[in-house]
Amino acid sequence: MSKKTETNQNYSNNNNDFQESVNQSFDETKDNIKKSIDESRKQIPRINDSVNSYQEQSLQTAKEISEQYLDSQKEVVNSLQSAWRPYNEIYTGLVTNYYSPNAAVNAYTRFVSNVADNTVSAIRLSNNVIFSTLDAWKPLLQQAKDVSRHISNTGVNTARVFEQNSRQLAAEVKDAAAASSNVNASTNTTTKSTNH
Repeated sequence: MSKKTETNQNYSNNNNDFQESVNQSFDETKDNIKKSIDESRKQIPRINDSVNSYQEQSLQTAKEISEQYLDSQKEVVNSLQSAWRPYNEIYTGLVTNYYSPNAAVNAYTRFVSNVADNTVSAIRLSNNVIFSTLDAWKPLLQQAKDVSRHISNTGVNTARVFEQNSRQLAAEVKDAAAASSNVNASTNTTTKSTNH
């Protein structure tokens, strides 16, 4: 076997070994990514439970706050009404309907009800903002996936162009070497012919 054939075969074997090593490395990386994603998927129920628990807890807290506030305001109104009753009896003839304790109690009760409703609405609004923010991530993740695919394709295309250019350059170098050999061979033949 000639030295050149042996060198080419060694180069080819080394190139195949390298290619197998690269392919194995990428396959292992893909497997690791798949394992990581599977691990993350396993966490989804726990995350969903946490979000549901948070939502239930915030609604329960809103209910308790509203109930406590309403109960305390009910006691305030009862205390005010009790304190006002003797004065009302004394000044009944002097006080108009606009300034009656019932009108004040009704106005205050509406105020308390509005505060409780606004508290519940604010908590509901904050929950909606949280969940709409979570929904906003979905298109962002899709876009990241698309951009990643585009970047990967750009890298593959660049490698292919490099490969084609390298092959073309190697072919041109080989052709130039062959042409140079032919010129040298014809020059040697011409020189030998003239020497005889």
